[in-house]
Amino acid sequence: MIRKTSAAGSFYEADPDKLLKEVNGYLKKGAAPAGALKGVLVPHAGYCFSGAAAGRALAALKDAEIDTLVIMATGHTMPLRRGALTDAEAFATPLGPVGVDVEFCAELLLEKDLFELSPRAHSGEHAIEVQLPFLRALKGDKVKIVPLLFNSEDEALLEAAGRAVGRAMKGRRALFCVSSDLSHYPPGDLAERSDLSALLALRQAMRNGAPSYFGLACGLLARAAGPGLDTVACGQAAMTAGAACALELGGNDFETALYTHSGKVSGDDSRVVGYGAGFYTAASPRPAGALELSPAMKKELLAMARGAIKSSLRGAGPQVGSLAAAPEFNQPAAVFVTLTSGGELRGCIGSLEARGTLSDMVRGYACAAAFEDPRFAPVTAAELEKLKLEISVLSPLERVDGADDIKEGVHGVYVKSGRRSGTYLPQVWEHFKKKEDFLSSLCLEKAGLASDAWKEKSTVLYRYTVDHFEE
Repeated sequence: MIRKTSAAGSFYEADPDKLLKEVNGYLKKGAAPAGALKGVLVPHAGYCFSGAAAGRALAALKDAEIDTLVIMATGHTMPLRRGALTDAEAFATPLGPVGVDVEFCAELLLEKDLFELSPRAHSGEHAIEVQLPFLRALKGDKVKIVPLLFNSEDEALLEAAGRAVGRAMKGRRALFCVSSDLSHYPPGDLAERSDLSALLALRQAMRNGAPSYFGLACGLLARAAGPGLDTVACGQAAMTAGAACALELGGNDFETALYTHSGKVSGDDSRVVGYGAGFYTAASPRPAGALELSPAMKKELLAMARGAIKSSLRGAGPQVGSLAAAPEFNQPAAVFVTLTSGGELRGCIGSLEARGTLSDMVRGYACAAAFEDPRFAPVTAAELEKLKLEISVLSPLERVDGADDIKEGVHGVYVKSGRRSGTYLPQVWEHFKKKEDFLSSLCLEKAGLASDAWKEKSTVLYRYTVDHFEE
């Protein structure tokens, strides 16, 4: 049973000679990943718009010794609860058929909660098909595919499915390909802000081992961009599953190879579609998970925080909800803002969870520290100029087995027992000579627990790091 083409002659050339010439032209400009390759991200639009981006990433497969390419793609034609496979034994292309790894597919279908057989979902779907002429040009008939479609919003299912694909790839000569476009139909400048932020979010998701971070980022980007943006990533589900698959295979990074959008090709920036290509890799040494903020970015964030307080004093309140020019400012972030006056604490409020974008969190918690810290009277206009602001950007919480996993002067600590909890930022270490005193004070004075509660098995300890900077 061969799945017939549905996009030949529309998304790409139907004539074999013209198609091969075009595909090879795109592949000649391919990039190479810095880390060990686990998979690629490629777009799936018409070749005149996204072929260059696809070729930039897929060229990395040329020297890869593989028998199977798992293609995780967007399902455009019908809703899917699970990952959808097909019963076809091959996919037709103008360059010749591409076989399906039937044994691999059968193995996935044993996990009935995660995968299902749905030939109908594949019959008119272009997202997998448009990658196949590239594969055929690179590998001839030597590599088979596992065609897999996703569009569920169930992130737990997507992560579990991605992990299952990764487990099935172990012991096989296989790589994976995620087929997804990015933003749909905003103006070009808004698309670029959203798309570069989404690609950075994918990198952060990989570096922090948290596929759900990407979903959180997409939600925040959609909210900040407003009604001009139909979707942040049309293949968000496949991108989430791909991140989970890469993590299962030992990946820890994502490297962007090329970004563009349709307006850069057509010259019409009024309504565009974004295209990103890159590599899921295992970098060595393991990259840090914290956002990389330049000195200029830190200076801008501090000015943003002070400006929010000034605005609130005038009765306007902090401005939130628009996409920043810097992709880093559009990332989900956990933030604390600290105010001091004459070296003494004047207010400190923040969150251990990423509840908004970095820029929104900085503005919001700057105002909260100034006006809502119950330990202090609200800041007045007369004292604002005397205040010094400090911002702490937190890494994701990491649960630890005990105090031995906490490094003095490096880690912030969050303690939780029952309904009581509390945290000390890493900056608080300077007030203690011993780890035991730090943890005892945290339990007693911040969490309202017994001073030795950190030793109890029922108490949960988390650690995190902080990038803190001040005026």
